[in-house]
Amino acid sequence: MRPTAGLRTAGTQRDCRPRSCPNWRAARSRRYTSPATSESERTLKRRQETEPGNPGQPRSPDPDGAWQAAWTAVERQAAACRALRIDGLFDSEPERLDRFCVEAAGLWLDLSRNRLPESGLDALLALVDAAGVPAWRDAMFAGHAINGTEGRPALHVALRCPHGRHRDVAGPAVDAGTQPRPDPLTAPLKVGDEDIRAVVRNTLDRMRAFAEAVRDGAWRGATGRPITDIVNVGIGGSHLGPELACGALASLGHPRLRTHFLSNVDPDAWQRLARELDPASTLAIVASKSWRTQETAMNALAVREWLLAGGVPEDGLHRHFVGVTANVAGARAFGLSDDTIFPFGDWVGGRYSLWSAIGLPVMLQIGSGAFDALLAGAHAMDRHFADAPPARNAPILLALVSLWNGLVHPGCTEVIAPYSDALARLPAWLQQLQMESNGKRVDRHGNPVAYDTAPACWGEPGTGAQHSFFQALHQGTRIHPIDFVVPVPDAGLGKAASERPEGGAPLADSGAPSRAATLLANAIAQAEALMRGREPAPGDPLGPHRECPGNRPSNTILLDALTPASLGALLALYEHKTVTLGWLWRIDSFDQWGVELGKTLAARIEPLLADDGAPDAASEGASGVAALSPPSLALLARIRAIRARRRQG
Repeated sequence: MRPTAGLRTAGTQRDCRPRSCPNWRAARSRRYTSPATSESERTLKRRQETEPGNPGQPRSPDPDGAWQAAWTAVERQAAACRALRIDGLFDSEPERLDRFCVEAAGLWLDLSRNRLPESGLDALLALVDAAGVPAWRDAMFAGHAINGTEGRPALHVALRCPHGRHRDVAGPAVDAGTQPRPDPLTAPLKVGDEDIRAVVRNTLDRMRAFAEAVRDGAWRGATGRPITDIVNVGIGGSHLGPELACGALASLGHPRLRTHFLSNVDPDAWQRLARELDPASTLAIVASKSWRTQETAMNALAVREWLLAGGVPEDGLHRHFVGVTANVAGARAFGLSDDTIFPFGDWVGGRYSLWSAIGLPVMLQIGSGAFDALLAGAHAMDRHFADAPPARNAPILLALVSLWNGLVHPGCTEVIAPYSDALARLPAWLQQLQMESNGKRVDRHGNPVAYDTAPACWGEPGTGAQHSFFQALHQGTRIHPIDFVVPVPDAGLGKAASERPEGGAPLADSGAPSRAATLLANAIAQAEALMRGREPAPGDPLGPHRECPGNRPSNTILLDALTPASLGALLALYEHKTVTLGWLWRIDSFDQWGVELGKTLAARIEPLLADDGAPDAASEGASGVAALSPPSLALLARIRAIRARRRQG
């Protein structure tokens, strides 16, 4: 295995040591400008969007004013509903539950507990048409370049199309009487000359063969030991989705294999993890779409050094490293051979990539059959999203409620509370999905938007969350809509042998059914309490303190059980909700240009932390980057002083 050439460990090391720059304000009078590549310049000059379903034909943002008219109507209705009582809507709208509850791909959604009357929903559905959401959806499934700023398709949905190993668990989710139409989910699909269906099928087959070899013990380390520990080295989309899925489905894990995730460049993260591992039986999966992510590069080199120091011969490193990337050439330069590289296309966004080879650690943990079920559950939600009319379409309705709440409760955030400890990482995954996708301030044409996008998303599992931040949800001055995600637990009982870890048995726990009932009761009670509130008792001197105003919005998403299929459906539901919001807001949900600036500046700052530089000022340096501000200079000086004291002591 050849060392290190392909993973970039830092930006170009310029002569950026501090020197005096008293006129920093003048130097900072203009914003930092990132030098655009020729490719991005060509792409960004096309400020006009592409017509969905008719690629290459530019159009104006709102040629007939339909979107603006629909948006204005929604804004007016939302403003009129800010004082509306949610519980009163159930009296005035007898069919409310039927209209605001929907079942899809094994999930049941109750969206009725929001300050959204039926008339508001009608206005939102008109916005769906005016924004062209059905056309954008069809263009996504068809492989058109809906990622306009990068000129790429967004084909994560193609990764979970049935290929003979998993079935369509739900079938077409369309209302009775709807006429069938050509199936966009399984039709031949190409990007350029690349047959996407064949590429996906080939990669999945290779993943299955490798996973089975590791799980069966046929794939061994360089010294002949079977693999016991898998370390996924990746960050962002290369980490959050696999970590969520591995945690959610841990009960299906192989008894010999433990899965770990190394994402943070903090040295302590790797040093603590390494103490749990044996080099002879550790397999590292280096997961990086670009193969240029600095944190992943540095961590991969740390793992490599540890393996060599632990007795793994250099010519045996290929038994301990595999790569997952869209940059195969970069992985080869790092020293990986083609048989240990699992590629995926640049038409898959990182935060949507769990379904690709990025999911390899999940397949290693739960097996190829369970991974196929994960894909099948996501595909069932794809089927529903593609076929169901907007008024009965779960992802579209979830997006509409989110948009509405942002208008009715300006400045609100979105809380996610999974009532399942196995889903503890769902909030972190959803945080990246929604905020990186839709945290945009300009529309697809580069024009500033006049409305809020991407509310902050955060949360913790219940019931623990009830003892931390739920106080603010019930009595705080800010309103935070919340999603209750509630799998019905089986309390570890009655689980089929095929659903238990290999060689495992149900744990003796006579109190489990009672605790499971308590968990469910609390989820139902919190949604009820947030809506109904509590009036103070007459004459109670603490009445104002005890009072809960209620009228706080929430959604409930019920899963029959937490299985690979239901998890796949849940994650696909949120993916489709996210991109639908992007189309409604007329922004690009598939780029992330804001991430680049901090990375670029960090590469310029890193040399200033060298031990031999002066701590009192910053320099523009050879790269022409403007001087740092006084707060950054002060931080640098303080850090350097701390390090100097440590060296002397």
